[in-house]
Amino acid sequence: MKQPELGRKISELRKQKGFTQEELVEQCNINVRTIQRIEAGEVMPRSFTLKTILNVLGEDLENLKKPESTTFENFNFEENKSSIFYIKLAWICGLIYFLSGFVEFAVDYARFYENDLIISNGTYISMKFIVMFTYIYFLWGFVVSGKIFNNYLLKIGAFFLIGTTILFHVYDMVSLYYELFSLEYILVIQSIFCGIGYFIFGFALLRLVKPMGNISQIAGGFQIASSVFFILVFLAWLGLIFLIPAILLQIVLLYKIEEWVKNEGESRFHGN
Repeated sequence: MKQPELGRKISELRKQKGFTQEELVEQCNINVRTIQRIEAGEVMPRSFTLKTILNVLGEDLENLKKPESTTFENFNFEENKSSIFYIKLAWICGLIYFLSGFVEFAVDYARFYENDLIISNGTYISMKFIVMFTYIYFLWGFVVSGKIFNNYLLKIGAFFLIGTTILFHVYDMVSLYYELFSLEYILVIQSIFCGIGYFIFGFALLRLVKPMGNISQIAGGFQIASSVFFILVFLAWLGLIFLIPAILLQIVLLYKIEEWVKNEGESRFHGN
């Protein structure tokens, strides 16, 4: 890897580890000015110096030499402005979905378990549309992210959950007037479908650990745990509890992806 790419990569690794330049030089026993010039792309470090820096940052020299086309090169950074807009809108929709989801849960609990629709039909349908569309666009942020990081499993998981969301939210609205199936049957099928989607999505989040750090692992872990409880059906209530931190972490993750795309686009622009 040549400069200035090498400098940008070392800077990324250092920030992922949470090191300042001063903290890095203390562990590498080299001059701070040397690190500054390496990260700026002004000088090419000697082999021994590079190995020392990478060892502290937990990166292998051979991995650094591998082509990065499988990770980021296929993404067209000339379109990063539209990607930033979509991802920003996605995590904002995620916040709206997260808050409105508590209202939806309370209303559905009263409707399905206490046989008492506490709001009018029109308000109920409006609420369902808001929750459905905000969640769909929240997931669309991960479809875009799947394109950025060539994570096809993330796109598959997001599309699966989008389809599941549309199917069951539309049925909730239609069932106000025409109840086609028994409640128990619908709840079991919905729990299993959601569990499958959450498992695929959670596993895909784990694969974002290299570019996004530990937050993707934690979010994926909560999502997978939630998926297991949903698939078991009778523990779906526990899955809902695990879903709360999972969604919050996914919102933060989208925010970090937005910042990453913005910074990567700027660095590539200046590098060119």
